[in-house]
Amino acid sequence: MLPSQQELSHLLGSLYDAAGDPGLWTPFLQKLGHSTGARSALLLMHSAGQDMYTISRSWEFDPDAIRAYHDYYHAFDLWAQRGLSKPAGTVCSSAELSSRKEIESTALYAGLMVPCDIEYGMFGVIEGSASRWASVSLFRSNSDGEFEHDDLETLRFLTPHIRRAFKLHFQLSGAKARSDGFETALDTLPTGVIFLGTKGEIKYVNRAASKAVAERDGLLATRNGLRAENQGESDLLAKMMRDAVSRSNGVELAGCGAVEISRRSRPPLRVVVSPIHDKAVDHCQGVAAVAFVHDPMQRTHAEEDVLRTRYRMTPAERRVAMLLAEGHSSRTIAQLQGVTFNTVRSQIKSVLHKAGVRRQGELIRLLVRDGVAS
Repeated sequence: MLPSQQELSHLLGSLYDAAGDPGLWTPFLQKLGHSTGARSALLLMHSAGQDMYTISRSWEFDPDAIRAYHDYYHAFDLWAQRGLSKPAGTVCSSAELSSRKEIESTALYAGLMVPCDIEYGMFGVIEGSASRWASVSLFRSNSDGEFEHDDLETLRFLTPHIRRAFKLHFQLSGAKARSDGFETALDTLPTGVIFLGTKGEIKYVNRAASKAVAERDGLLATRNGLRAENQGESDLLAKMMRDAVSRSNGVELAGCGAVEISRRSRPPLRVVVSPIHDKAVDHCQGVAAVAFVHDPMQRTHAEEDVLRTRYRMTPAERRVAMLLAEGHSSRTIAQLQGVTFNTVRSQIKSVLHKAGVRRQGELIRLLVRDGVAS
C-alpha cells in the first residue's frame, strides 16, 4: 500500500532538510526504508575515471561491510554496473537488472550479500551523466520478499525530489565555495530560500524568493511571516512554520512538510519548510527555520537557449520538453499548462521530431546530456 499523504509530506520534509544539512541524509534513508519495508539503504556515487564507488550515506549497514564493498566487492556489483546505463530518473528492481542465477554467481553475493542478509534491491537513479552517476538503493532479506509495485511507485514519486535536493545541495556547496559572502551565494540559486526567525518572522529572502513574493501571486510576505492568498493554504503554511520553529531547538530531525501554493494563472509554487539549528547557518543569527520555494515554471536562460537555438522549439514546446524532463506525464502536463490532452500529445510529437528522437525516454536522455534535465 502506498504511504499516506501525511507520510509522503514528512518524507519530503526530511529530504529537503538533507539538502541543507548533509548529516540528515541518513535520517531520510531511515524514513524511506520504513515506508517501503526495506532493511537497509544507501546513497551510492561513482565518478568517471575512478575504479571505485563511494558510499555517500547509509542506513543499517555495517561499516566493515561498507569498507569491504569500497575496497573490493564493488567490482562484482552487477546491479550498480547495469544501473550505469539507465537514464536519470529511472526506478527499477534488482530483478530488472539481473537474474537470481547471475547475482548468486558473483563474489559479491557470497562475500557481502549473504552476510548482510541482502536478497532483493530497489533502485532510483539520481544522476546518470557521463561524468557522475548516483543512486539511492534499498534492500530486503529473503524472508521479506521482493519489493512490490507500491514500493516502486513510492520511490518513483520521490526520485525527482531527491534529484532536486541533490542539485540544491551541490548548488549551495558550490555557491559557498565560489562566493565571498553567504548572501551573495544564496542569490545565485534558482530555488527560493527564506530564513525564518524564532517567531516565524522573515529574516532573509534570497533573490529567487524575493521575485516570487514580489509578484503577489499566491505567496505573500507579511509582518507575521509567509502567508498565502488562499486561506486554507495560508493556514497550513502558518502551521508548518510554527512546527518548524518549535522543533528548531529540539532533537527531532523531521521536516514539517510541504504545501502547494496556488497561483492565478500558473502552476502552483511548492513550499517546503524545515527546522534549522543556529549552528547550521552561521551567517544568520536567530534563524529557526528555512522555507524552500520551488517554481516549476522557473528555468535558467541557458536551458531555454539550448531548446530554442539547438532544436528550434517554440515557447510552448520548450515548456512541454522541460516538464517531460522533470518526469511529468502527458496528462499532468496538460493540467499544468491548462490545455487539452490532445494538444499536449501534438506538442510532444513535434518536440520529439525536432529533437530527432522517437520515444520520450530517448528525449529525456538527450536533455540530460544537454544539461536541460538533471
